[in-house]
Amino acid sequence: MTKITIITPVLNAEKTLQKTIDSVLDQNFENLEYIIVDGISTDGTHDIIELNKKYLSKVIIAKDKNLYDAMNKGIKSAQGELIGIINADDYYNDEALSLVLKTYKLSSKIDIVIYGDMYNEYKKTRVLSKGNLSSYAFKNGKFQINHPTVFVSKSLYSRIGFFNIKYTSGADRDFLLRAYHNNANFLKITRPLATFRLGGFTSSYGLKLIINRTKEEFKINKKYYTKWYAIKKSLQQLYRMLRNFLLYYILGHNSFLKIRIKWLDKK
Repeated sequence: MTKITIITPVLNAEKTLQKTIDSVLDQNFENLEYIIVDGISTDGTHDIIELNKKYLSKVIIAKDKNLYDAMNKGIKSAQGELIGIINADDYYNDEALSLVLKTYKLSSKIDIVIYGDMYNEYKKTRVLSKGNLSSYAFKNGKFQINHPTVFVSKSLYSRIGFFNIKYTSGADRDFLLRAYHNNANFLKITRPLATFRLGGFTSSYGLKLIINRTKEEFKINKKYYTKWYAIKKSLQQLYRMLRNFLLYYILGHNSFLKIRIKWLDKK
């Protein structure tokens, strides 16, 4: 039976990690390898890992350069044919791995990327985000990545490389664009495979962070599209982040996230 590896990178996520672990184990998947990569947490994360250790295939505890460095550590250790990454703020929905395996078995099994839709969640509100990694979307720069739903064959990582850790927030976009330009086979499951909880790293704002993310957006888009397109997309992202930054500090954390999930529902 096809082995699937799931990787959870974590740093100080004692409040959410157990739900993430439960969502993986509750899949009741027969041939599962589950790896947790901890960047030396200083809260109660290690206690949660210890409580679940008998269910885990491997635990890597090491200082990392960023989130993508932690992901790369897990990928290098993975033994599965397919690799999924679920962060410690997020969780899989029921039957996600069964749907992924079914899709994989019907594929060529060569350089495969399987992905799906996901829910964005804040407290009791969930809204659907539709993934789009079609050729048309890549060509027009309108692709939509739902990273918790993405499963990549290990053969593709071996052929085109892992996440580029010089990017601190956009290495997943860079990797999937690289995969597309290297003729990977993208297969979509039209079901919400995972739930992404607002309030984690991607909901953080600060002027230094905004500047760095804007620079990354420009560099990544310039690699794969025209310079003018890269400028346009970078300015759009800068506007969104500055707007969010102001609202975040005017309204506060909870009120801002309530507004943000309403915006996502209107997309």
